[in-house]
Amino acid sequence: MTRTMYDGVDASRLPTNAQLVAGYVDGLYAWSAADWARFPHSVKVRIAVLSGTNDGEVLDVEPGNATPAESVDWVLRRRGAGVDPTVYMNTSTWSTVRSAFRARGVAEPHYWIAQYDGVASLPAGAVAKQYYNNNQAGYDLSVVADYWPGVDSASGGTFAARLRRNDMHVDLKLNTPVVFTNPAAALGGSSTMLLASDYGNATVRVATFSFKNNSWTVVNHTVAANGGAVSMPLPADTNKVSVNVTDGDVPVGLDVLA
Repeated sequence: MTRTMYDGVDASRLPTNAQLVAGYVDGLYAWSAADWARFPHSVKVRIAVLSGTNDGEVLDVEPGNATPAESVDWVLRRRGAGVDPTVYMNTSTWSTVRSAFRARGVAEPHYWIAQYDGVASLPAGAVAKQYYNNNQAGYDLSVVADYWPGVDSASGGTFAARLRRNDMHVDLKLNTPVVFTNPAAALGGSSTMLLASDYGNATVRVATFSFKNNSWTVVNHTVAANGGAVSMPLPADTNKVSVNVTDGDVPVGLDVLA
């Protein structure tokens, strides 16, 4: 199941009943509070065009805005602010953006790509695709996954989040389990685990122990080299976590944001 998102520089040109709307938090076309208020029932996606802006869920990578190299620093900054970020770019730039993250050893973000082919379908590895541009009507259309991490998880259409930090990083190896204590458990909060592979596909077995339920839950995740990072919340009642690469002899990065 997918959804439809409208975006544009002029908020007044977008339908107020849109499922999702995307607008700008900085630059020449930054939306005002009144612009955002036009869409009380829409899921709101906030775009930054300047890499130095520590705001928004999406960074716009295109000529005149942020560069592929700058997107890595922006993603790290937003993760530090507790956001699960997305980078927007056209399909011809996608591989360059991905290479920038690989070169820095940083887990890839989610991706919103632009390809004006009129086809409302998501390519592998993208959470959204901008497929239609209508300058006369004043908006673009995107097809969006049923769940967009970092956007749908934000509450009430506002995106301020508590300060988070990268509490740990581990490079996982095949059949070498890593067991750790959820750093948020003692704090009464939650944390997020990210799994990413830059060099190939892998299957990762994640077992979590809930002291509330006094039981283990085991889930197998497929980590794809072209799919971005797998994001998994670790609630406060999750105490122990065991992670093991069971298939795919490629490095898998494990990060925990707490």
